Amino acid sequence: MSGLVDIEGWIADAKQNVLGSLEQHVYEQATVNNLVDTALRSLVEAAVDRIQVQMPVASGVAGTLLGFLQPLVNVADQLGIDDKIMQLASSHGLDTAMRDRVISGFTRYLQDNGSRLMSVALDALLQKLTQR
Repeated sequence: MSGLVDIEGWIADAKQNVLGSLEQHVYEQATVNNLVDTALRSLVEAAVDRIQVQMPVASGVAGTLLGFLQPLVNVADQLGIDDKIMQLASSHGLDTAMRDRVISGFTRYLQDNGSRLMSVALDALLQKLTQR
């Protein structure tokens, strides 16, 4: 019975001491490693690829448009008017609409996969705490 009490005490201690600062440290590590920037770029690129596959007519138009925009973006950057283009996109609400869609997609993913993600986090925590 004392072994069970020790495990319960260890879990209570870990909950109080580790979880108290875990959120802040996860946030700091994600920030230092540009986690969301890297993940977001990859996710958006993959999503655009998938849209192009699922909507061939739209992808033809989008591909033509994107093909036209890439040199335009390069020229805009060289001319120093890329900020003006961003302001124009912002004035039409493109930045806000895109932010809302990306946050919605991330949120839905986290909600749909919460149990699995909790298991991954708990496993990582226990492995780290029990390393010798």
